[in-house]
Amino acid sequence: MRLADDNRGRVPFALVGVLLLVTSSTYGASLATRGPSAADRSVDESMDRIDAETTTALRTAARDAALAAARDPVTDNSTTAVGDVLGENRTFRRYLRLRISLAAAESLRSVEHVRGDVVANASLPRPTNESSVREAIRRVSVAKAANGTALRVTVRNVSLSARRDGRVVAEESVTRTLTVAVPVLGLHDRTVDYQRRLDANPLEAPGLARRTTAGLLGVAQARGAAQYAGAPIQNVLANRHVELSTNAGLLTAQRAAFGRTDPDARRGVRRATARTGLTDVLAPVAGSDAAAFVADGVTDAAAPPESENATIPTAAPPSTDETLRVDVGRTADEAFVGFLRGGGERPGFETVRRDGYRVRVAVRTDATTVHDGSRPAPDAPGEGWTMTSRETFRETRVESANGTTTRPRTDSGERVFDTAVRRVAVERRVERTWRHANRSSRTTEATWTDVYRVEMAIVASLTPVPGAERPVEPLFERGGAVGGPNLREVPAAAGDAFSDRGGADAVARRAVGGEEPDVTTVDGRRPDELRTWVYDDVASLRERVRNVAVEPPARAVATGRVNPAAQLASSIRERRASLVAAPDSYDGAADRVRVAARAAYLNRLLAALDERANRTATRNDGIEEALASRGVDAGRTNRLAANRTVRTPARRAYGNDSTLGGMTTFVPDGDPAYLSLKPVSGDRVDGVEDETRYYPLAARNTNVFTLPYGDASDVVVNGLFGSGDSVSLRTAGKALTAANRTLAAIDDETLAGRRAVLQRKTEDSLRAVRSRAFETLGAETDLPADDRRRAVDAAFDRWEGTGRRAVAATNGSFAAAVAAEVEPADATARDRVETALRVDVAAAATESDVRVPERATNRTVSRTRKLGTKLLKDAAARGTERAVERTAEKYADASVGGTPAGLPLSPTLNPWVATANVWVVETRGEYARFAVSADRGGETPVTYVRDGSAVSLDVDGDGTEETLGRSERVGFNVRTVVPVVVPSGGLGVGDKDGDAVERSPAWNGAKPGPGCETPTGRCPRE
Repeated sequence: MRLADDNRGRVPFALVGVLLLVTSSTYGASLATRGPSAADRSVDESMDRIDAETTTALRTAARDAALAAARDPVTDNSTTAVGDVLGENRTFRRYLRLRISLAAAESLRSVEHVRGDVVANASLPRPTNESSVREAIRRVSVAKAANGTALRVTVRNVSLSARRDGRVVAEESVTRTLTVAVPVLGLHDRTVDYQRRLDANPLEAPGLARRTTAGLLGVAQARGAAQYAGAPIQNVLANRHVELSTNAGLLTAQRAAFGRTDPDARRGVRRATARTGLTDVLAPVAGSDAAAFVADGVTDAAAPPESENATIPTAAPPSTDETLRVDVGRTADEAFVGFLRGGGERPGFETVRRDGYRVRVAVRTDATTVHDGSRPAPDAPGEGWTMTSRETFRETRVESANGTTTRPRTDSGERVFDTAVRRVAVERRVERTWRHANRSSRTTEATWTDVYRVEMAIVASLTPVPGAERPVEPLFERGGAVGGPNLREVPAAAGDAFSDRGGADAVARRAVGGEEPDVTTVDGRRPDELRTWVYDDVASLRERVRNVAVEPPARAVATGRVNPAAQLASSIRERRASLVAAPDSYDGAADRVRVAARAAYLNRLLAALDERANRTATRNDGIEEALASRGVDAGRTNRLAANRTVRTPARRAYGNDSTLGGMTTFVPDGDPAYLSLKPVSGDRVDGVEDETRYYPLAARNTNVFTLPYGDASDVVVNGLFGSGDSVSLRTAGKALTAANRTLAAIDDETLAGRRAVLQRKTEDSLRAVRSRAFETLGAETDLPADDRRRAVDAAFDRWEGTGRRAVAATNGSFAAAVAAEVEPADATARDRVETALRVDVAAAATESDVRVPERATNRTVSRTRKLGTKLLKDAAARGTERAVERTAEKYADASVGGTPAGLPLSPTLNPWVATANVWVVETRGEYARFAVSADRGGETPVTYVRDGSAVSLDVDGDGTEETLGRSERVGFNVRTVVPVVVPSGGLGVGDKDGDAVERSPAWNGAKPGPGCETPTGRCPRE
């Protein structure tokens, strides 16, 4: 196709001409008209410049405001209008946002750019009232950045405007988000986390209370065990241990919250650890004050090295969860003696021996109706007759019957010796007398006959005895386990059973008449060896069950939250079948008696354990009540003591080299760094006036069971023995022995008088023990009265003094001595006498009538302790090493001041399971100033400070500062419970320095706690 012929894509020339004309006209007009192009560029450039300067100003304002908020934080808002706006939740964040908003508004006032006649600036409105303050806070948002090492700030509704001749020519509202390298939120949040750990419920989260409790438990258990072993420890848990454990707990909380610890606090804890250890060693021989003086001098002269990498010092060595072994013990003897003596509802030894060789011989009958004649109904002579009497006559005929008898089913221990069968016909006749109103009386007669088949069998049955039913082979013939007749008398007695009852016909006649068959009892002759053989077997079982034990947590036993006796009973019940050890079949009657005796003994043992469990439950109720009286919940105490795992948190830093703030460490700085119970001079503490003294820590430490018995112990004991204010014979004996030894070392008229009173009371109680031992010898031996009396006297003469004899009477030594004074015929007799004496003497020594008055005991104990402490201090003052050693050795051997303490964990000291004591520890502490610094390695650190100071700020720009609130000091309030358990025996466990409650100097007044030596306890500002 030719180009001239192609019409595609062609435009008419007329249209092209029109477009050219319009374009030229427009261009010409534009050249002729003056436009604002130069002014528009000035506005745009001014707006761009002011925008950039605004970002810089906001960044500077945010940084300055964040640093100011860190220096003077508000965590507790005031009651002013502005304070109400800050609120009670997230107060610091709202305060930080307000400071940034105010700083931004102030900073933007200086942001201005002039270009020609155009003036551009940026602005934020300044608050003038409560509503505008809220708006100022809403205008700003903050968040942590770079893992808390920086602060991200967003400022909204920043107004940018340009004016010419006062007329706005351009404006816009912008939002700017920027990040500054000020970790103010990271520092605040870590401090809040630290405070949270100080306040943490120890049952819900790790923190100060849990860590302090773990340290105190380790200290108290270790020192309690040492005191029990004889170490001269008067104060098991002292406030110096409370102080050290608290500060160690603070270090652990710091490491967990900040990743670092206060270097000065580390040094303080290490120095205190050494000082406390030295004091613990020196106090028994030099006295607490002298020991503390020496320890302070030594540790101050040799401060330990500092290292953040070192493990945080602990207040005590690691300790596992201690358990207490509680066995059946003496209860096995009690049940054994009860079994031997019999009595009560349960069969005893002699009953089992008798019943095991007793057989019941009876003729069993089975009458089956062959023909039922049926009694005829009354038949009156006619109408109007009334029956007035009736008389029945009976005639029985016994005949031989055809067929064989069916042998009756028998159980194990039964045997059929003979059978017979009879046919019995019973003819009955009834005479009835009738009366009519107008006629003479009339008699009618009716007869009928019933026929029965009576089968009879002579059966010999063993009398039931405790234990499992098993076949007995051989039986009713000589042989078996120990030989002998083995009930061979029974077949002869069974052969005479029919004749003894008038013959088979008479038996059948009585069976049809409904008479119960006669039972003949046959007592077989028992082998001579049976008694000793069975006794020795049960005695062996007694020794086996004596060692059956459970191991409950010691703390649960100490606080009455577990019943070991009930657990023992449950354990014996579970093992009962294996303990009885019944064979598949008994080797004769003697073997059956042996197993029956084992079962009967175990039945009595279980009954004794159940009774012991009931007494333990009563004791536990008393312990719970005693603890509750001091505000202690026993269940909570157990759960708290269970959380004893102490872990040192890992060191950590925040951010990294690629983040805005770089690698940052948060380092806490408490003032004072180490919170002591002693006052600190104000010139050494930032935040308080130099002329005053500051107490950073207050503590109260209460020993619950003291002296050896006080109000708390009375609550427990009275539940078992009733009211009466008395102590056990053993406690009185220990107190008396300590008093005697102390008087041998020092003359004291007061102690001598008190000792004399206690001795008379104890001797009165010992008379009952002496009498019981005499009676037991009479029951278990054939010794004449004079010989029994001489044996008891000789046994008591083995101990010198009433106190030692009282202790011997309660710990089993006296019973063993009495048994040794007699000469039983053989080993079995010796075992029986020894066991009976152990049980009877222990029972007598723990009866309520034998208990000694509490007042006489406590008065003697308090004076003995006071003199014992004086002797040790005097020995230390003399300065001779040998004098100190001799006195300490006497003290450790309970020679001087060795008085009992703690609560025996036993319903009646029989059996005595363990001794427990409980300390209630309360601490209140506060830093006068607590700071956290963000260390970036060379740069000036950012520091966040909490010192309790008030914060004011001019919010509305009127030149007057409004009070916003204050920064709360970092502090804590901890209350915990420390149970300690030691084995039975010894002098128990507890504070013996005469002070049941140890208070630090700051624990006084209506509101005990940290503070300054001022009338109000408040600290004037520095």
